[in-house]
Amino acid sequence: MHSLLDISSLSQHDIATIFEYAASYQKKKRDDILQGKDLVIAFFESSTRTRSSFDLAVRRLGGNTIYFDSQGSSIAKGESFIDTIHTLNQYDVHGWIIRHGYAYAPQILQQETQSIVINAGDGSHQHPTQALLDAYTLYSKWGSIDGKKIMIVGDVMHSRVARSNIQLLSMLGAKVFVSGPGTLLPRNLPNVSIVPTIHDAIHEMDAIIMLRIQLERMKSGLIPSKREYTRYFSINEKMIAKHKELLILHPGPANYGLELSMECMRYKNVLIREQVKNGLYIRMAVLKHCFS
Repeated sequence: MHSLLDISSLSQHDIATIFEYAASYQKKKRDDILQGKDLVIAFFESSTRTRSSFDLAVRRLGGNTIYFDSQGSSIAKGESFIDTIHTLNQYDVHGWIIRHGYAYAPQILQQETQSIVINAGDGSHQHPTQALLDAYTLYSKWGSIDGKKIMIVGDVMHSRVARSNIQLLSMLGAKVFVSGPGTLLPRNLPNVSIVPTIHDAIHEMDAIIMLRIQLERMKSGLIPSKREYTRYFSINEKMIAKHKELLILHPGPANYGLELSMECMRYKNVLIREQVKNGLYIRMAVLKHCFS
């Protein structure tokens, strides 16, 4: 039994096994590997897709969930993160699924509890299960990611999704490109090529992963304007129709009209809703990987 703290926690064999488990859970919707186990789902940030899919995944595997929401908890009264961890750990829980605004919070949790910990997103650091479901969605279409050209577009600097995807897709043999405003691209990114705008390389790509732009960053001057951003880094219906073999992903929630237009959702090569469905199977697979 082991934790999933980041992509570096996984070997090539681990990834292949998780994909095999996910494929089996697409057919077999339930299992009993978590029978009699209680898992804390501790979210210190808002979430819809990740939280609900993990909750359902635990239940479909026969386990029970203890949901902790920082809003309305004793944290509002001043209780520390460490005290909260130890309070919940007194219930003899079998594992933790945590999302936190600070990087490396899952590592601290594991050190304090010596429990199995699954990282559901920590600050701008990592989001391993999102990267796994993105890669699995592409793998399901292609059968292999090796040699594919994949571009990640948007706010790469502040994106835990981008960091995990760059690492995982590179491990699987993809050629990874990034594009976005210069103010939102970190320097010295390993294993990637930088593309000035989405238009400069869209015709060469096999897939594009669009990132959510956090609108508050526009107020800080990191993005000049919505109009300029959509001109150089957005996907619209005309582009989708022209590149019918190009697969489009987005971790959600999307800002329609900014990252991509709502009309794009009609096209079969836009896999955003398929990602949501695969998120359940991948998280069931990750739980099996960690607890088996």
